[in-house]
Amino acid sequence: MLDDPCCPFDRTMSVTIVLFYTFVTLFMFLSYNPKPKKIIESIRSFLLHLLQLNGGGADGSHHSSASCNATNHGPEDEGDDEGERVPQVKSIWEIPGPRRLPLIGTKWLYFTGRQRYSKVHEAFLDLHRRYGKIVLDVDTVPIVNLFDRSDMEKVLKYPSRYPFRPPTEIIEVYRRSRPDRFGVTNLINAQGDKWHELRLKLTSGITSRRILQSFIPSVNEICDDFVDLVRRQRAEDGTIRNFQDIANSVGLEIICCLVLGRRMGYLTTDRRNEKFIRLAEAVKESFVHISKSYYGFKLWKYVPTRLYRNFVRCEEIIYDTIAEIVYEALEEEQLNCPDNDVKHIFISILQTEGLDTKEKISGIIDLITSAIETLSNTLSFLLHNLSQSVEHQRAIAHEFSHCAKSITNDDLVSASFTKACIQESYRISPTTPCLARILEEDFQLSGYHLQAGTLVLCHTRVACQSEDNFHQADRFLPERWLDQHDENQNVVYKRQEPGAPIVLPFGIGRRMCPGQKIVDIELTLLVAKIFQNFEIEYRSPLDTQFQFLLAPRTPIEIRFRDRQ
Repeated sequence: MLDDPCCPFDRTMSVTIVLFYTFVTLFMFLSYNPKPKKIIESIRSFLLHLLQLNGGGADGSHHSSASCNATNHGPEDEGDDEGERVPQVKSIWEIPGPRRLPLIGTKWLYFTGRQRYSKVHEAFLDLHRRYGKIVLDVDTVPIVNLFDRSDMEKVLKYPSRYPFRPPTEIIEVYRRSRPDRFGVTNLINAQGDKWHELRLKLTSGITSRRILQSFIPSVNEICDDFVDLVRRQRAEDGTIRNFQDIANSVGLEIICCLVLGRRMGYLTTDRRNEKFIRLAEAVKESFVHISKSYYGFKLWKYVPTRLYRNFVRCEEIIYDTIAEIVYEALEEEQLNCPDNDVKHIFISILQTEGLDTKEKISGIIDLITSAIETLSNTLSFLLHNLSQSVEHQRAIAHEFSHCAKSITNDDLVSASFTKACIQESYRISPTTPCLARILEEDFQLSGYHLQAGTLVLCHTRVACQSEDNFHQADRFLPERWLDQHDENQNVVYKRQEPGAPIVLPFGIGRRMCPGQKIVDIELTLLVAKIFQNFEIEYRSPLDTQFQFLLAPRTPIEIRFRDRQ
């Protein structure tokens, strides 16, 4: 194959290719490896493509020679002026995308400043506008970006027993360096049977409908304390200067009460808890460093760069602080949350057989950390969207006007408008803008043949803001999720949006975030309590809505006016 005249190369390039082949093969097998033979085929195709680039240049439209591409043929015939012929199915390397350079692929976009990691949501939207519904990036491996709804549904609804998701490499590198604290694997990056075992044993409590319903009275109390905290911390004009602080506080209070079975008291005192403030900042910064680790040369894999050192510092703070909370809960004889079901989550994890103690503790830490960040961001987005309409705020208040003090599970079930607002916020501003998958079988997407082992990103946020999938997609319209009823409460019109199946802020299938149910309960109760007492105005610039995800100290200001 190397003697093929259509694939010129020099000695330097051939040595580089051999080293690259070795590295990528090891990476694939150590990371996810769903189909070894087909992964090797994908790597081989990538190497041949690099050889072509070395001889023939690279730009956004790649026309590969038939003798250099192992092209597959589709089953359909296509007619032309010369008669019937069988067309070639396009390969992954024919997918349009930014100019791809040898060895560095498309990473030059971030090196040159053309794209910025802090505006990555805008970078993906720009790729879609420039190149269409399917776009190829090349990093260490080729990455296929999907923007078409039908393509996403094919990938995300694939009936896999253990869906494969690419690991977060920087977390893997760090945790392997601390075997004294972490087990061989963890819930975030585990794959296959091990992932299924960890998922089943560590998250069954927070996914149980019975346990979550019994937890609702405790969340009511926490939300009341949250409202009191807002009143105490408002400035004279009613503005909370840094809303993330109390959003993080309520997130930690709720998840600790659920998982550990005890109230932490972060909402009921004016005394600033420095330890918790450091924890909240470390959690936010840790997610920022993880986002940065996806881009650039990734030198942190080989030497302790500044990025890696900062990430380690945050992870150490998170582990030390939450581990201290966990061990305090173990020693606590009198728990503040009396409900045995709530208490059972924490105890059941620690008493689980077949898991190492380090896996149990790290699992609890992962649950608490993820919950803090997820609730804080999702609540901030939801309040931003609701702040645009006083009528929406008043409609939520009216829906819970009959609840004098405590809100029950029946109230939550019947709160159709509030749930529609939450669903619409998930659509227009999800915390997770895309879902990553590794194909387990060959797929044909948008006319291109993708082999097993290919990494794809399903850009659900971009698709959810497309007019092809939602009417008036750029507007916050909770009504799109409501059915119309007549005077006898019979459904006379059931609204259907083509893009409804891709509103997936927590993922889908077996890999779906286990905290979705509890987050739904938390959000519904929080906005109910907030709008029973306040009308709000979002004071931060619109750009902050996404920027604060990647800039931990970007302030969010919200004005809370007492409801008359």
